[in-house]
This record gives sequence, structure tokens and C-alpha cells, in this order.
Amino acid sequence: MKKIFYAVWCCLTMLAFENAGAQCTGGRYTDTNTFANVTVTTDTYSTVYHQAVDIYQPAGDTAARRPLIILAHGGAFYTGTKTDDITITQLCHRMAKRGYVVASIDYRLTSLVNMIDSAMAIDEVIKALSDGKAAVRYFVLDARGANTYRIDTNLIFGGGNSAGAVLYMHLGYISNISETPNYIQAAMNSNGGFEGNSGNAIPGYTTKIKAVINLAGALNMSSFINMFDCPSVNAQGTTDNIVPYNCGHALSGSCPVTLCGMGVLEGVMTAKDVYHSTIIFPGQGHVPWSADTAMFNSVDSIVTKFLAEGFVCNNLAAVPGVKHQNAELNLFPNPVKEMVKINSSETISSITICDVTGKVIREFNGLHTNEYTVNTANMPSGVYLVKTSFVQGSDYMPVVRRIVVE
Repeated sequence: MKKIFYAVWCCLTMLAFENAGAQCTGGRYTDTNTFANVTVTTDTYSTVYHQAVDIYQPAGDTAARRPLIILAHGGAFYTGTKTDDITITQLCHRMAKRGYVVASIDYRLTSLVNMIDSAMAIDEVIKALSDGKAAVRYFVLDARGANTYRIDTNLIFGGGNSAGAVLYMHLGYISNISETPNYIQAAMNSNGGFEGNSGNAIPGYTTKIKAVINLAGALNMSSFINMFDCPSVNAQGTTDNIVPYNCGHALSGSCPVTLCGMGVLEGVMTAKDVYHSTIIFPGQGHVPWSADTAMFNSVDSIVTKFLAEGFVCNNLAAVPGVKHQNAELNLFPNPVKEMVKINSSETISSITICDVTGKVIREFNGLHTNEYTVNTANMPSGVYLVKTSFVQGSDYMPVVRRIVVE
């Protein structure tokens, strides 16, 4: 079996959240045996370009409100459909059996010739992005009306494989048109503006998703990521050159548009305190999990854990009047020599300290305080990550901060 290396910051979602997991009853959202069968229906989500969506639902499910995952297939924006990406179809079936509603979308494609022209390639991605936003709005509109799919609109996740992940990464991390360079602004403006022209328009409504499922996706610019930005669960091979692991031209250099993968984005997300979890496959190329069962199972596992423990089981978004994505948290002094004081706006339940390899150094559980002091005198000099979780029922996600021990 090929060696798989998990580049997961321990203070993120690969650690079991003590309080969250207990609230997923009967294996729902974690166990593929929760529902024996899945139903699949097809509808048209784009009122303008008539793009189709396959909707996977757990057969026999009676839950009144359910989280939604929208997935987009790979194919370099010039090929592929909602049914021929094996990674996407397998995830759709598995996540639906766990209790999610899962949607697999088609979106507008172009030609390979157009993808090797920078302006046309950017225009195509913006068209696909417009479709991806229309898909989100399709389910929001339905929930406000007939509520056919019984969606909890506070728990909508978007993502995909390869090109589909590129699509939803840009939806998740571009929060307004002004943060984009002129060439993206021009492409957006020629395709209906920031929200696009694919239909399902809601005046004054901005398309948002709770988190991104990024399987071998990337961003045109790492600067799209800002402090406390959209959470994401990520996977990529280190030798990927279709969607570059670092920053480079896509499609093995034949597409003159820069994409930056997890070799760059992992560090940016960590530096900017973006809630995320990442699995890296050393020596592997593009979407290796599509042809390797063990790798796919690893990807499936990290996605399942990230969604269930970070969002769905403790239903962070569904609580009325959610305050913020993150509590206010201060660690001082930093850098630290002997003692670091952790001060929080919310009641702390646990603190976990890890080194940058993911090894747990210290754990403090069963806390019920807004302040806690950690003795660092015997810790070797270096950079550490501190994950602070909050009391059960809190509206706040765990928060991760870096400290430097001198």
C-alpha cells in the first residue's frame, strides 16, 4: 500500500471534538450504514442555462432539516459530467447514506483550445462559478418555499474534485468583487457581476456556504484568503501539476493561468487562523484517490470528520442568533518563555497544544473558565499550535492560535 502522510494540524478537526461527537446520535453523519439505500432524482437548477443536478437523499429519512453538500465534478473545465467523476459519485452515495442531502451538479464547460488562452480560461471559470452560485440559490429558494428537500440553509457546504474544487474554492474565498484583480473583475462584470447570471436571483442575497470541500483544488491568488475566512477540508498530492501543488500554470503549464494549491494555501490558512483540515499525499499526482481505494477512504474519512465534528453534530450554524464564527481569544505573552496566559470571551472547555508535526504536547480537559495559564518552561523552543474549545452548547467553533516558545 502506498504510504499516506497526513499533514493535518493536530489542533484542527483531525482531533475528535469531545463535545461535538456526542451529539451525533445513531451514527448519523458519521456511519455509512445509517441508511441502507439512497434515492437519486434529477432536476434543473439554472433557470437561464438549464444546467442539471442529481440530488441524492437517504431513503426513508424523516428528519425535518438536513445539511446539504453541493459537489462539482472534475475535468479541467472542458470535459466531465455530474455522473462520470467516480470520486464525486462515491462521495454522493456515502454522504447520503450518512444522512446528508447531496447534490452533484453539471456546469458550463468550454473547449481545451479555450483553456490554453488565459482570458478565455478565466472567463470559463467565472461562468462555472456563476453556475455554482445558482446551485446554492436553487436550494435556498426551495427551502423558503416548497422545502422539497428539507434543507437546513445554515448548513450548506460546497466543493468538488479538481476543477469542481477550483470552482467552489473561489466561491468560498472571494467574498466581494473588490478583492479580485482587474482581470477577474472584468470577467465577472461580463458574466452578470459578482453573483453571476445563471438565475435564481434573490435581491440583496449573497451566496454563502458554510465550508469548502477542496479535493485537488486551488485558488488563483492565495491573497483571497483572509483572517477567519471560510473553513475548508483539503486534499492534494505533492506532485500534482494539473492543479499545481504550489503556485504555477495549470494543466501541466499549458493553461497560462496561475493556480496555488495546498503547498502554499496550507501555510496561509494557518497564518490567518482559517479553520481547516488537510491531508497531503507525498509523491502523488493529480486526484490519486480516484484510482486508489485506500486513498479515497482516507479522503472520505477526513471529509466526514470535518463536517460532522466541526459543524453538523453540534449544529453550530442552526442555533438562532449565532454570535460569530470564532470567539475572541488572546494568548500573551507571545513569544513566551515560561508562562502563557489564555484569555477568552467565552467559557473554555479544553485546550490542546501540538507541535507543527501534529504531535500532541499538552492537553487540558474538563475546564470551565475564561482564563487559563499554561507552563511552557519545559517545552523546547519552537512554534506550537494551541486549540481552544468551548463549553458544550456554545455557538463558537474551536479556535486555533500559534505561539512561539523561546
